[in-house]
Amino acid sequence: MTTTAEMLRNVPYVTSREGEEPDPWSRLTVGLGPDLSMGLAYQDETADDRGPRGELWERFRQSLDTFGQPTGRPKWRLVHPVRQRKAMRFLRCQVRACPAKLSSGGYLFLETADEKPREPGQPVRTGQPPVCLEHAHLAVSLCPRLSKGHVAFLARKAPLWGVIGTRYRFGSLGLTPLPAEEQLPMPYGHPQLGWFLASQLVRELTEYDVVSLDDLKPVARR
Repeated sequence: MTTTAEMLRNVPYVTSREGEEPDPWSRLTVGLGPDLSMGLAYQDETADDRGPRGELWERFRQSLDTFGQPTGRPKWRLVHPVRQRKAMRFLRCQVRACPAKLSSGGYLFLETADEKPREPGQPVRTGQPPVCLEHAHLAVSLCPRLSKGHVAFLARKAPLWGVIGTRYRFGSLGLTPLPAEEQLPMPYGHPQLGWFLASQLVRELTEYDVVSLDDLKPVARR
């Protein structure tokens, strides 16, 4: 069992910390996106505000030490959008931000075990960045959801799929977020992507094996 002291020494890179808060959404406006269509924009937008497909990303403060590493008391269960985006886009380990590519050439992704079996042959969409072999067991022990049951996917192909975040509408009251029950992950290429404020990057595992972390021998095959 992981102790509190061990957890504080091993806070995952993507975990949000105290003092890290989002910018107020009142700074959002309506403008032209990279594809010259109308949508969400920041009043003082920079290139860093846009993702790999031109999507607008939520601004979030970071609490970093002199070495550029996250510091402060962790907000367990909350993911920092900027660090999640970097880890997922560049396929870095979510625990230490080290390279996550395995010697076999694949990437290891962890997901919570579903109550109902997954459909065989179906792609798996995830907002969880990969883990390296060295930190895979640590990731399971640190995450309450994973420690209750997890599935490990050794992916050979995991292209970027879309984003998780908040969709906005523009009307007589200006910009307003849609109700939570109307929020869904947004795939790249969706016509409403320009009105979406992203907070997590999503990959789709299209070629993978389900493996055991203890020996990484496939226990189910796609």
